[in-house]
Amino acid sequence: MSVGGPRGVDGLLAAAGLDPADGVQIVAATRLASVAFDPSIPLLILRGGASAGGSLPGRHARSGVRDVLSSLYPDTHLLTRLSDGVTTPLESLNDGEIAADDWLLPPLDPVDNLASPHGMAAISARLRAPDGCPWDRKQTHLTLRPYLLEEAYETLDAIENGTPADLAEELGDLLLQVILHAQFAAEAGEFDLTDVYRSIAAKIVRRHPHVFGEVEVAGVEQVVSNWETIKAGEREERGKQHDGAFGGIARALPALAASREIQERASTLGWDWEAIGGVWEKVDEELGELREAQADDELLHELGDVLFALVNLGRWMKVDPEEALRAANHRWVARYRSVEALAAERGVHLDALSLAEKDLLWDEVKQR
Repeated sequence: MSVGGPRGVDGLLAAAGLDPADGVQIVAATRLASVAFDPSIPLLILRGGASAGGSLPGRHARSGVRDVLSSLYPDTHLLTRLSDGVTTPLESLNDGEIAADDWLLPPLDPVDNLASPHGMAAISARLRAPDGCPWDRKQTHLTLRPYLLEEAYETLDAIENGTPADLAEELGDLLLQVILHAQFAAEAGEFDLTDVYRSIAAKIVRRHPHVFGEVEVAGVEQVVSNWETIKAGEREERGKQHDGAFGGIARALPALAASREIQERASTLGWDWEAIGGVWEKVDEELGELREAQADDELLHELGDVLFALVNLGRWMKVDPEEALRAANHRWVARYRSVEALAAERGVHLDALSLAEKDLLWDEVKQR
């Protein structure tokens, strides 16, 4: 789209009363869904423009000019039509009206910029300011460790049991942890959010040469193999090759997740069974050794071997052992609650029942 002549950039800026040195964003209405912009900076929306058909899928859950704007600005936010200076609240406009004229959206205050990643970064900085929140000012990377773990598990729970709104909320809580850790580092002059964004974006591009490069893959297994090869090269470039193939596995990982990661890496190195039959035999072997164990240290050793073998069996079956055990935990608790309800329905107290009587209730609930 040309913005020459009467609608040239200089003319639009003059009509809006903006100095480009202070920062300004200019976007065609039809491109709003595909262009990232910051509501804390003045936005000029131009009428017309090329079709937005080339935008990346999924950038917004909304479609339409007004819906995109409403996801970032309050409905009462005033837009100024540059042709006549008339101001209109966003809630009073439709897609056609916005696309038919040139508009100015004044910036939001950083604390009101709630739907933008730029806003959350400003909010975290404000919390940590000398006159900010005493609790937030006391936090460090180390003190936030339990909250990071807690939010990660609450996010998992929302994925498995929550609504889309629950998941959006928990992802926000998890994101806050990332933003706060980046804020701590920025204050210490170590890194900031731009380094976090750059690190993960560059890593994903680098590890997907079949998407962003010329590499061709036959399927998921080759993708995983390439991923591990690229990771090994990255470790070597960082001088961590002396840590070996398993050096990058986080020591804080839950044991089941760490076991699966170890065995997946071993498989990419050629340390694996030729067929699942060998895995079953290993499970049987380890169970036999556990039955024969006597001393405490033997029991600990052999139970660990059984769990390790079961994790490998899950890997061969393409079942996540952590997910499987978590589901079993939830299933057991749900059945127990059903047993409690059934006992109450029949006017009996569980504490008064024998183990055999409890088992009968359990079997009845299990068969429902």
